[in-house]
Amino acid sequence: MKNDKKHPSMLNPIQYLKCRSLAIFLLLLIVNGACNGQSSSGERIIFDSQLNSRNQSFELFSISPDGSDLKQHTFDAVPRRANTSGQLSPDGKHVIFGTYKYGGYKIAIAKSDFSSQRKLTKGPHYTYVGSWSPDSKQIVYSKVDTKSAPYFQGDLEIFVMHIDGTRDVNISNTKGADSGAKWSPSGERILFSSDRTGNSDIYSMDVDGKNLKNLTHTPNIDEFGPSWSPNSKQIAFHTMKRNTGSQYIDLCVMDTDGSNKRNLTNNHTAKRNAFVPYYDGASPIFYQTTWSPNGKEIAFSSKRNSENFEIFIISANGKNLRQLTTNGTNNVFPFWYGK
Repeated sequence: MKNDKKHPSMLNPIQYLKCRSLAIFLLLLIVNGACNGQSSSGERIIFDSQLNSRNQSFELFSISPDGSDLKQHTFDAVPRRANTSGQLSPDGKHVIFGTYKYGGYKIAIAKSDFSSQRKLTKGPHYTYVGSWSPDSKQIVYSKVDTKSAPYFQGDLEIFVMHIDGTRDVNISNTKGADSGAKWSPSGERILFSSDRTGNSDIYSMDVDGKNLKNLTHTPNIDEFGPSWSPNSKQIAFHTMKRNTGSQYIDLCVMDTDGSNKRNLTNNHTAKRNAFVPYYDGASPIFYQTTWSPNGKEIAFSSKRNSENFEIFIISANGKNLRQLTTNGTNNVFPFWYGK
């Protein structure tokens, strides 16, 4: 077979310079993306959105971290309710999410393409998505702890359950609202927020509920929406000062022992970034954090420049803030997965 490709030495000087310039340009694009912490292909961010909704319900979507290839995954949310908080298992085989489809708020499980959906949590109590164990065999989640109706009202306790339903154990057993539970990638600790002392602090504990640690200890500040970095060495979370005229919400990072806290956003000028309860007395329920698989970026939702919640991405050092969604409706609860 005839080979028409020319060796560089066979190109005339102008052709050679053009090829060399193109190669340098492509190399710079690759290096620039790596330096800015931009993620590799194959990664996606699952989130809730009211896009395409006619009844103010939320459905589950996913998008590439560069803002391309938007896909809708659920289409059957109860009117004015949600299919929400999608979390892909570490082995990539299943996804869990919250839904009202089964009467009250329950956790559902499905294949990774959202097919073969079924109810996972049992009983009448409202249950809220937490996260997967690193081996994809268990989940940690929050359940309303009450012995009688209404089953949506009462203390929130943290449970660990096998996905085959053989084990469902309360590991927090404390008065107050314990929520947003996240299993560490190392498999050793569980992270969550709790108002057991009056304000919302960030805690961690062993997977059996022992060795509890309050990581923030801030009576005048609420912290919530925590997530582990992929190497289990840092924690991203939101923070909001209590008892102030404008309760601005910021994104922060700290080490896993609670030290070395850094505010990444410091956004105390945009009025829309101030906390507005979803309903009277509600906590900041739409503020979740999630790390990129390489640990260089964090995705979160905010109303910093819009009347609606949008998904933003920022480098873990507080630089390179960019807006991911721009669809003019509410977009919340991002979850980043991939290579």
